[in-house]
Amino acid sequence: MTFPTISDQAELEMWSVIRDDARSSLSRATTIGFIYLIAALAVGTFLLSAVAELSEDAVYYVGWEEKEVVVTWMRSMIWVYAGIAVIAGFGWLLVQLSLRGSLPVFVATIISKIPGLGRAIQTIALANFCQSIYQSVVNSKTYGDAFRAASDETRFTPLRLWIDRSAARLDSGQSWEHALLRPPIKDHPLAAVIAMGQSQLSREETIRMWHQAASDSHWLLQTRSQRTVRHLFRVGLIGALFTAGLAILSTNTNIVLMLDGLTYSGGWF
Repeated sequence: MTFPTISDQAELEMWSVIRDDARSSLSRATTIGFIYLIAALAVGTFLLSAVAELSEDAVYYVGWEEKEVVVTWMRSMIWVYAGIAVIAGFGWLLVQLSLRGSLPVFVATIISKIPGLGRAIQTIALANFCQSIYQSVVNSKTYGDAFRAASDETRFTPLRLWIDRSAARLDSGQSWEHALLRPPIKDHPLAAVIAMGQSQLSREETIRMWHQAASDSHWLLQTRSQRTVRHLFRVGLIGALFTAGLAILSTNTNIVLMLDGLTYSGGWF
């Protein structure tokens, strides 16, 4: 076993901090975006409900024909807003569970398809995996043992399943290329490792290869998580403005109709 130097230990700690920061920033960004949306939906629902109640039995005139102000569509919008709130809450919960690695493989795979956010969640798992294998290689573990140790540390369930299968293939004597077949993450650090690992490498070269993969994956995680956080804030703000603005526009339509009706009637009576 090789004992890490102070600089090696500092680097490992720095990588751990990068992953924790990325995970917490993504969780915080999705939570704030969710709060923005729920607040906008609550305001919109209140406006729709209040104006629908005021519009009950109100009339307006088209020529000499009296027409009643229709409010059924406003009540339907209230239910739509309630449905959006439920879906948003369910989605927020799934994202939080995905960041903690508490979802089954199928659901975690669906969450990983979310543009931006899904790739960031995958990169957290990739960085953790590469660091774990790097530490195991430094400590002269076999690849089978290294993969099993990485599986115990991985929170992203699709990657954990792939790691377990790869460990079993390596133990059965399959080649490196076939053992690491069809990885769930396609980022370049893992692709480079799969390609380079097919060659006969010395121990020093193997350590260097996994160190580079771990370093690259953490650099990728930093840039990708920062970009995703900015994207989540923009999407949350735009979604909140859109839902609140739609409710304001809809209620104004009915208010204008009622005012027109009052003005027209006042001219005749």
